[in-house]
Amino acid sequence: MRPAYVGIDLAIAKNKYLPIAVCTWEQGRLVPQPLRRLSLTPPRGRGNAAILDIHSVQRFAREAVVYVTAVCDRLGLIPTRIGIDAPSGPRSPRLTRRAAETALDQAGIRCFATPSASEFEGIRAKVAHYLSEGGAEDRIPHANQLWMLVGFAVFEAFARLAPCLEVFPQATARAMGSGQVHKSRPGAVDVQLSAAASCTGWPVCGREECRLDEIAWGPSHDQLDAYLSAWVASLEESDRVSYGRPPDDAIWVPRIRRTHSVLPMVEPSLPLANRRAPATSPDSFLCPACGRKEFKRWPWGWDAHAGHACAGLTETEPERRKAEFRRRFAQHFR
Repeated sequence: MRPAYVGIDLAIAKNKYLPIAVCTWEQGRLVPQPLRRLSLTPPRGRGNAAILDIHSVQRFAREAVVYVTAVCDRLGLIPTRIGIDAPSGPRSPRLTRRAAETALDQAGIRCFATPSASEFEGIRAKVAHYLSEGGAEDRIPHANQLWMLVGFAVFEAFARLAPCLEVFPQATARAMGSGQVHKSRPGAVDVQLSAAASCTGWPVCGREECRLDEIAWGPSHDQLDAYLSAWVASLEESDRVSYGRPPDDAIWVPRIRRTHSVLPMVEPSLPLANRRAPATSPDSFLCPACGRKEFKRWPWGWDAHAGHACAGLTETEPERRKAEFRRRFAQHFR
C-alpha cells in the first residue's frame, strides 16, 4: 500500500460537502486522486448554528475520518500525514494572539484571531442568545471564529488516524508568490494552481489525468485549497517552513523549490486543470508567475511583461521585477 497525504479545507457551509483531497507522490509529482469519481462522499456541513451542539460537531469530525479511511481503503493507500486549514486548538490565555498568527501578521498575511477557551464560552453564550431571540443564521455573530470549534474537533479526530499539521493556503500562495489576488477573483485559481504545478508537477497539460474539479468536493477555490493543504502535508519537515512555534502553535508552508516546468496552457477560457492537450504553437509559453500571459515565442517579450505587467511578482520596481522573474524561473532561460 502506498502512502497518501490528505488535505482538508474546513469549509462547513450548510449542506456543502467538506472539501478533502487525497494525494500520492508518483515519479516526483504530487498527484491527487479523483475522489469525485468514487461512490463515496464526505460529510456535509451543518452550518454555524449547529456548532453550538458539541455532539453534532464531533459526529461531523468522525464522519470525515470515516470518509478518508474508506477512500484510502478503496484505493489501497495509507494515510500518512494530514494538512488541515484550521487552528488546532484555542489560544493560550497567556497570549493576546497565537504565535503563528503573530508571525503571519509580521509577514503581512491577514488571518482571524483564535480566541481562548474561556472566550469561546462567551462566544457560545452570545450566539445561543442571538438565536433564541430569532436571529438569522446568515447574520450569526462571531461567524469568522465560530467555525474554529469544528477545526478543533477535526484535529482531535484525525490525530488518531495520522499526524496532523495546521496549514493556511493563503500563506502557501504567498510563499509561492501568487497570493496577491484573492482566490475568489476571476483567474486567481489558475494563477495559484500554475504556481503550485511548478513545484508539485501537477497538473500537466496533455496528460490524461484527473482535473481540479474531480479531486475534491466544493467550488474550485476550495478544491485548490484542499490540494495545497495536502501538498504541505506531503512534505518532510526539512521541506517546510513554520510560522510560529512548532509543534503546537505553528502554521506550515512549503519551502519553495520549483522543480517542474509549467507547460503551455491552451484555451484561455478553460481552467488549467481541465485542459487536456496544447493547442498553441510549440514555441508558445505561458507565464509561470501569473498564469495569464502567453508568449507566442519564448522568451521574446519576457522583460516587458515581467517589468510592468506580470501579476505574479512581488517586487514593484521594474528592474527588480525582472531580476525576481529571472531568479524564480531560471530553468526557463536555459
